[in-house]
Amino acid sequence: VAEDNVAAETWAEYVVRLTSLQAGANAYAVQLVPRIAGFEPGILAGRLCNRSVTIADSPARVKTGPLLMPDAVDWPVDADGVRLELSTLQALELSRYSVPMTYADYDGIFWSDGRTLDAEGGDYQSIENVRIADKAARRVRLMAIAKIADRSLNSTPASIAANESYFARPLREMSRSMQINGVMFPGEVKPPQDGDIKIMWETRKKVVVGMIVRPYEVPLQIVVNIALDTTLEASA
Repeated sequence: VAEDNVAAETWAEYVVRLTSLQAGANAYAVQLVPRIAGFEPGILAGRLCNRSVTIADSPARVKTGPLLMPDAVDWPVDADGVRLELSTLQALELSRYSVPMTYADYDGIFWSDGRTLDAEGGDYQSIENVRIADKAARRVRLMAIAKIADRSLNSTPASIAANESYFARPLREMSRSMQINGVMFPGEVKPPQDGDIKIMWETRKKVVVGMIVRPYEVPLQIVVNIALDTTLEASA
């Protein structure tokens, strides 16, 4: 993809144009990354492949460290000579673009959340949710293939209970906390609860396995409220 020629329009026009490009798109596993400085897609790919974090961690995680990029980043200017500002990046992020991010009084350039083109209100608007669901799906698929024509998987209550526990194994494994480079991370998902795996027989020869994957909450916005108490302390 060619680098964006932002010098031919204002930042406001640029945001409007890019917003129109993604309008109506519904593709939960796709991320849009504008090439403002030219290196953004590679930077995001490196962020997502970073082995010092898990697949459940957002590229926005500040503790992962600043982005690995050229030492002298020359952000472009628009047609009016205005250099790229944080407000433009925030507007692009609201339009479902995955972009760099900075914080006032905090050194370094970081990344915003890994936005995808999932429909508004969908469960897969962040790439980390896509990745953990895909990991669970890949593992369960192989386990399901191994059960084809195996009569130990049948419609009796004992068999259903045993096989629901069997198919929950990937979630139990993914829920274990792990240590990477001396840093302890929560599991990639929460431990499975009773009922998170359901086996349903549609016909005598077709069975459906339903699975609920529960990601951990992640604070992408932190608001600090401060109240001032000016009352006098009671005298001793």
